[in-house]
Amino acid sequence: MSPSDTAQTAPLEGYLSPDRVEMLVVHCSDTPDDDPIGAKEIQAMHLGFGWDGIGYHQVIRRDGTREAGRPEYWQGAHVKGVNDRSLSVCLIGRDEFTDAQLNSLAMLLFEWTARYPGARVLGHRDATETHKTCPNFDTASWWEAYQAGKSADRTRVAVPVLGITAEPGPGRPLETEALFGEALDILERRQGHALVRLTTDGYVGWVAMGDNLLSMPEPSHRITSAATFVLAEPAVTSAPLLRLTMGAQIQVTATKDGWHQIDLPQGRWGFVAAQAATVFGQPDGNDATSVAERLMGAPYLWGGRSATGLDCSALVQLALQATGTAAPRNSGDQLAWASVRSTEISIERQAPQRGDLVFWPGHVALCQSDESIIHANAHHHIVASEPLETALARIDQDTGQAARFLRLSDQPF
Repeated sequence: MSPSDTAQTAPLEGYLSPDRVEMLVVHCSDTPDDDPIGAKEIQAMHLGFGWDGIGYHQVIRRDGTREAGRPEYWQGAHVKGVNDRSLSVCLIGRDEFTDAQLNSLAMLLFEWTARYPGARVLGHRDATETHKTCPNFDTASWWEAYQAGKSADRTRVAVPVLGITAEPGPGRPLETEALFGEALDILERRQGHALVRLTTDGYVGWVAMGDNLLSMPEPSHRITSAATFVLAEPAVTSAPLLRLTMGAQIQVTATKDGWHQIDLPQGRWGFVAAQAATVFGQPDGNDATSVAERLMGAPYLWGGRSATGLDCSALVQLALQATGTAAPRNSGDQLAWASVRSTEISIERQAPQRGDLVFWPGHVALCQSDESIIHANAHHHIVASEPLETALARIDQDTGQAARFLRLSDQPF
């Protein structure tokens, strides 16, 4: 599909194109501050209005619990005239919101602004001309002040890979990983752990503090090899200092004879092969599938995001990021993200092409051709290439659902 073809195609009715999201609108339920309602009650209320269902995309209860409303790819029903270019969240209450609610709101807005970087945060009363005062506080000013406070507490990952978990403490299941040099905003500290937002993709979770997090210079380059060693001297016989993997971010201070000298934490430095890195922000010259193929044989790890171990959605995210396309971290979010940036194909009518995405419930893969896919999977326990016919037969049966093939538009997004 050419850009001109895509530009002439009208969006599906009711779909909210991510490219059109320009407002992140905060509402209040305008119910008594001591009334512990949630998304279920608002759903019933909005159905009573004759609507298709709850008009908000997210609801935040009095205790800070977030509840899903409409999916992000479906236009909301919250501000007349801007529903086709906005997302919405409703705080339960009228004008006395809890700290837990506001902290939860901030986490959501951090996620949304990472996925929709051009969108403004504002209240209902500022999204359109209205007599309403909802949400009864100056949302834009509150958000600006909140961000200023948190961005002042920014740090970077000082170890090759740093685990991020849903709750603080040892032995917690891995949610995702942050890579060397990536920036983290510290949102809260608690007994040797920090609640952080990974600026690369907006993921929010807990990490262990200490020497894992340090102030480091802005990166100038990123690692493009599956993995590479940082050496003490610019020679292959030199002692290895640490091992960096694809996506790690580094500050290059000098380049000579095929070696980059890079800054390391605590005033140290080391050397990496120049061919293992490229200028930060410069897309990889190869297609996403070729990038994924560099990670062939890497072990499968649920929540992993490096050549040391990674899962299916991390493989796809890293491959797309390398080619200049920022994708969500988890496969479910990737499906919603890709659905409005793609053409869905039927393998009965059209052969899959290299680079097509293949989705099952909880799983995603990349097509290498019309006959094979590459994916990180728990069946092989590695990143593996597999005949498409074999994968379809096994995974369709395991998940109870036929695969969906999506081809990303060649328009920039």
